[in-house]
Amino acid sequence: MDATAKRPSAALAAIGTVLERVCGAVAVIGGVALLGMIVVSVISIFGRSILPGLAGFVGLEFRAASIPGDVELVQIGTGVAVFAFLPFCQLRRGNVLVDFFTSGAPLRVRAGLDLVGNLIFTALAGLIAWRLVAGLQDKIAYNDTTMVLRLPEAYPFAFGVACAWLLAIVCAYTVWRSAEEIRTDRPIGPQDVAEH
Repeated sequence: MDATAKRPSAALAAIGTVLERVCGAVAVIGGVALLGMIVVSVISIFGRSILPGLAGFVGLEFRAASIPGDVELVQIGTGVAVFAFLPFCQLRRGNVLVDFFTSGAPLRVRAGLDLVGNLIFTALAGLIAWRLVAGLQDKIAYNDTTMVLRLPEAYPFAFGVACAWLLAIVCAYTVWRSAEEIRTDRPIGPQDVAEH
């Protein structure tokens, strides 16, 4: 096998770079949602529990207060964060693997096992994304809103659908990446198959 055959394709590298940037940006959105949930939770807990206690300690009377709809905001933020992190996690090989039996196996064997897992995950991610589209259509048709704040549920749901389709694309890319690792017998990606 000559040296050019052992190199991954330029198309794989270019698509990997684009996916890395897109998934990284989406993961940042998930991180911002996570920080927002922390702020909402801290303010609500402080207003509901700590502030009345401190006021009572110094002889003042303070009625407990929290952010209205704080539970709804945290639920929405959780959905946004989870869906935002999934594509980045898959791209970076961050999913849980049990490599106890395969840690000493040759790279092609590990890449072959990754290929099978990535194929299965691609099919599941596509199925989930497809069904989420149907759920989004229902959210829009029935104009579903949250109970307390009456926020439309379709907007965060649409973000989740977009992230689910991004995950399906990333999964298809990881199938290609695993096939290239088998073909070239070389690790490819931000964290190669030999490190997981």
